[in-house]
Amino acid sequence: MADFNVNSEKGSVLMQQALKKYAKGDFEGGDKDRAEANRYYDLASAEINSEAGKITQLYGESRNFGIIYNVFEQNIENLWGTKEGKKIIKECYNLIKSNKVLNEQFKIYDMFEKAQNVDDVKDFVNEASNIVKTFDKKIVMENNEKLIKFIRDKKLDEYVDIPEETENLYEAIEYIVLNKKTYDNVNDFVKAQNVITEHIVKNQKNNIVENKITSVEFEDKIEEVENEINEKINQEEKTLLDSFLTTKKQNKKEVFESYKKKTLRKIKEMIENSEDSDKAQWDKIYENVSSKNFSESMSENITNCAEMMEICSTIDE
Repeated sequence: MADFNVNSEKGSVLMQQALKKYAKGDFEGGDKDRAEANRYYDLASAEINSEAGKITQLYGESRNFGIIYNVFEQNIENLWGTKEGKKIIKECYNLIKSNKVLNEQFKIYDMFEKAQNVDDVKDFVNEASNIVKTFDKKIVMENNEKLIKFIRDKKLDEYVDIPEETENLYEAIEYIVLNKKTYDNVNDFVKAQNVITEHIVKNQKNNIVENKITSVEFEDKIEEVENEINEKINQEEKTLLDSFLTTKKQNKKEVFESYKKKTLRKIKEMIENSEDSDKAQWDKIYENVSSKNFSESMSENITNCAEMMEICSTIDE
């Protein structure tokens, strides 16, 4: 349970004690309990308003992978439409794929949430639970927060609507991921398994086909996007390199100035057409490009032109 929930409960208990003492005429004892209750309420409020508290409210105390990935998944539709969005999808997939803890969780949540054509659901959930690799809570939190940081760094929409039933499913899966079955937790373990079982049964009974990308489809789609991006970038890079390698020395500066002039013109148009809140950012980009000058180092010129080319490409989208 999150610290702010613990502090809130302690505050509530103490406030009830204070009211009982007031009712009995014990005003000194009531004041003492009320003051202590308010202290716990203040601690709870501070926790809620802290960065960690805000993350806990959105993703749960253990940073539930299912909720985090669902947030990203609900952003995918808007990301497919742009080159930069496709890059973000690719980066997220690579982050999950390269991180053992994230990758294993992805497979586990995907297996339970999208299970289809299961003959004996109860046996399936029981057997699958037995082979699920369990992780230490601290390790899960640390790695899941990397995915949260990615979502925030990319400024994706975190405030998506996730149905209560779906959240309950994710919490049940999380319980199995974080806990090994023992004599002490059999009841809680069975409760979690029952939630997953009910989810699969309901999906199969209603023949629900989720409008979500499966793990296989997701990987295929990412590879398709990756190839598309690489082909486009490689062609642009090839054109850029050819411009410097095939022109005479005295004309290389003209090539550089051409990229710079084009980029500054496009940035200026963005400044003129942007909202006031965005103008400052474009002003900085304009200053940065303006400060770039032709260099004796061809690698520096190529790098600078590649950066300007990317700015133009982003604006054109």
